[in-house]
Amino acid sequence: MLSPTHSIRLELITQFLHERLSLDEVQDYPHALNGLQVENSGEITRVATAVDASERVIREAIEKGVDLLLVHHGLFWQGLQPVTGAWKRKIQLALDHNLAIYSAHLPLDIHPLFGNNVLMAKACHIQITGSALRVRGKAMGVRGNYERTLGDLIEDLTATLGKVPEVYSQVPLSEAPGSIILCTGGAGNELSTVAQEHACTFITGEGSYWTIPMAQELGINLIYGGHYETETFGIRALGTLVSDIFGIPCNHLNVPPSSYTTYPQSL
Repeated sequence: MLSPTHSIRLELITQFLHERLSLDEVQDYPHALNGLQVENSGEITRVATAVDASERVIREAIEKGVDLLLVHHGLFWQGLQPVTGAWKRKIQLALDHNLAIYSAHLPLDIHPLFGNNVLMAKACHIQITGSALRVRGKAMGVRGNYERTLGDLIEDLTATLGKVPEVYSQVPLSEAPGSIILCTGGAGNELSTVAQEHACTFITGEGSYWTIPMAQELGINLIYGGHYETETFGIRALGTLVSDIFGIPCNHLNVPPSSYTTYPQSL
C-alpha cells in the first residue's frame, strides 16, 4: 500500500461532492440519506469507492488504509433500527477506524456527466438521444439508439458488465433492438411506463418476476444486467474525479453479490 503524501479536509471534499452532484435538487428515497453519513476526524488521505456500504466493504476499506468511503447504496436502507448486533458491529468498525462514509444514490444515477445511466450507455455503444422515465420532475433513465443488432447489443452488455444478462427478447437477435430505454439498478417494475414511452427495448438491473411475462405481453425486449453490475459506473467515476481534483489516491472495491456467500456451489 502506498503511503499518502498529503491530507485534504473532509469538509472540502463533501462540499465539492454536494455541489457537483446537486444533492439539493434530487428527491430520493427516504432511506437514501445522500451525503455524509459517517464523519471521521476531518482529514482524508485515501479514498475508496464501492457500490454498497456493507460490512465486507467497510472491512476491505479499512484494510487498505482508507479514511473516506464513497458508496452508491448507503448505510440506512433498512430504516430506523436499534444499534445492536450486526448493525452495531458495522457502525463501530467505521468509528473505530476513523472511516468517513459518503453516499450518493439517485443524484449519481442520473448525473449527466458521470452518472450510471450515461456511463453505462456509453460503454455499451448506445447513442443517447434524450431522457426517459420522469419521476417527480427528474428523468430516471436515458433513451437511445443502437446501430447494430439485438444480438450485438447483448454481446456489448456481456463484455461491459462482466456477465451474461438475462434476456427476454420479443424479436430475433438478428434484428435491431429499436428504441432503447436504459435505467440502471432495480427499475424493472417501471416496465409499463417504458411501454407508455414507446420503447422497444428496456435495459435495467433487475425487477419483479411478473415483469417477465408482462414484457412479452407488451412486446418489449427486456434485459436484466444485474443491479450491482449496472451500478458500478458512476461511483468509480466519482472516485476518479475526487482523486484527480484533490490529488489523493483512490481504490475501487469490487464486491459483487457473489462475494456474500461463504460456500459457493456449482449446481
